[in-house]
Amino acid sequence: MTGQLGRVVKSSVGLPYRLVFPDTEHPVVSSFLRDLSASDCSPATLRSYAYDMLRWFRFLHGRFVPWERAERLDVRALVEHMRASPTANALRRGTDNAPTTNAVTGKRGPGMTFSANSINHQLTVLSSFYDFALEMDLGPLVNPVPRQRGAASRAYAHHNPMEQFRPPRRGSYRQRVPKPAWRGIPEDAVASIFNGLKHHRDRALLSFWLSSGVRAEELLGLRHGDYDFGEHTLVVTSKGTRNRDVVPASSDAFVWLALYMREGQPASPGDPVWWTVHPRNRRTLGYGAARRMFARVQKDLGSNWTLHDLRHTAAERMIADPAFTLVDVQTVLRHVNVTTTTIYTQPRMEDVLQKVLEHYARPQRPVPGIEPEYDSAALRELLGLGE
Repeated sequence: MTGQLGRVVKSSVGLPYRLVFPDTEHPVVSSFLRDLSASDCSPATLRSYAYDMLRWFRFLHGRFVPWERAERLDVRALVEHMRASPTANALRRGTDNAPTTNAVTGKRGPGMTFSANSINHQLTVLSSFYDFALEMDLGPLVNPVPRQRGAASRAYAHHNPMEQFRPPRRGSYRQRVPKPAWRGIPEDAVASIFNGLKHHRDRALLSFWLSSGVRAEELLGLRHGDYDFGEHTLVVTSKGTRNRDVVPASSDAFVWLALYMREGQPASPGDPVWWTVHPRNRRTLGYGAARRMFARVQKDLGSNWTLHDLRHTAAERMIADPAFTLVDVQTVLRHVNVTTTTIYTQPRMEDVLQKVLEHYARPQRPVPGIEPEYDSAALRELLGLGE
């Protein structure tokens, strides 16, 4: 497989991302991305699709197969390759570092090969691309990606309630995706992490994440004019819908924000709120830098919680408060469907294990007997206990 052939380039005019393969812009992929852009897909989605197409073209180039002539066996070979090959991040970490389970959080570290979600996303992108190419008569004769079983309609859309429910079967080459699990950070660990922070900026960030439940990228995109000290609210651009939504936050978070703003960052209306700490090399704070900051502060704890776990922690706190209804939590977290919010009502395994241990440590209750003052034979006869 040719690893360095082709690239994805970012553009400030027209399409935000384009695929160059092998050394010129690929017209069919650009037309495909334009179709997605016209369908109101976000730039992040276009970037993701472009990189998946780059992986596919590189793979086919190594097999000397034109993309128009790709067959189902080529798709199967790609899936086998992704299941066995280390990712770029794994290569940067070193292939000798096998994934392990963190002793503090119980979370498994990043794997060496592509995850099931990554493989399924790759198949979805390829299937959409070839459907587009076939519809526009751009070269291929068939779609090489096997269709999802029952993909002609939405899952469960026409299920007859009088018939027995049967989950749909996975399509060919689609991977089994483990059930998502949420992990809130324990309060003592939150306190330790907060005490380890050295800058008002980081304290403000952590306070906002824990009290508002906003996603990491949403808070990092905050700009001056998007907050209200009097109402204790933020205006964030929600992921997916890209709506401008008002989200409440704690008063402590705004105190830390005020202390951070006194340090002299650019504060004109419309400027980003979050900047790097060093004034000589000041630039906007990105997701990668924020993630590294959060990883550094956990070094003494030996934990591997992520920034998204802070959102889980905020949801856990709200669910545990009897003043919040489930719909209230859904509104704050901006979930489209309340069923997404219900995952936080499921007990964590750590809590269940603690209850089980307490159950077995609790002394057994004595078996009720007959007091000596009563005639045992008469009482048994009265109660029908027999001999």
